[in-house]
Amino acid sequence: MSLKHALLGFLSTEPASGFDLAREFGESLGWFWYASHSQIYPELRRLEEQGLVQSTTSTGNPGKQKRTYRLTEAGAAELRSWLEQPTEYAPMRDVERLKLVFLDSAPIDVVRRHLEDHRKHHEDLLAVYSQQLRELHQGVFPRLVKRLASRPASAHPMITGLKVLAMQGNIARARTEIHWAEDALSWLDGMEREGRA
Repeated sequence: MSLKHALLGFLSTEPASGFDLAREFGESLGWFWYASHSQIYPELRRLEEQGLVQSTTSTGNPGKQKRTYRLTEAGAAELRSWLEQPTEYAPMRDVERLKLVFLDSAPIDVVRRHLEDHRKHHEDLLAVYSQQLRELHQGVFPRLVKRLASRPASAHPMITGLKVLAMQGNIARARTEIHWAEDALSWLDGMEREGRA
């Protein structure tokens, strides 16, 4: 996935400023893709140069102009083309498990801390994802509300259903990571009891 297509996807719902898009990346697309302000603004300029988005400026706060981007027909076509292509999965990069492989010379409390931190990280994610899933089911999740407002009612079940499926995938992944960390901590307890650690 590229930032380019994530931005085009966001703009397929409604026009937005770079600031609005950065906020959305933190609030909803952050489930799947992170991007900083410093990445978003240059990419929006590139997309405009390529004719995939178009911007207009308006006067906002005194002395400040707000640039709002909207998807062009070429941008919509690019997004459709990307969505229809088979998914190319990124190479695996798992920092926690890489560290775990090489922690064999560390004190057991360091290994335990890594596993407990991993479990806590995914417990926190699970809580956020579970709340967002409830909001999706209730039809009040902000990004869903915006998406539904821009689409015909006949498309609403598919729009909601796909967002629910994506969130259920995140929940399943978080639960798996929690379970793995708990199993790993149990194994570590056994190693400690046997005096092998």
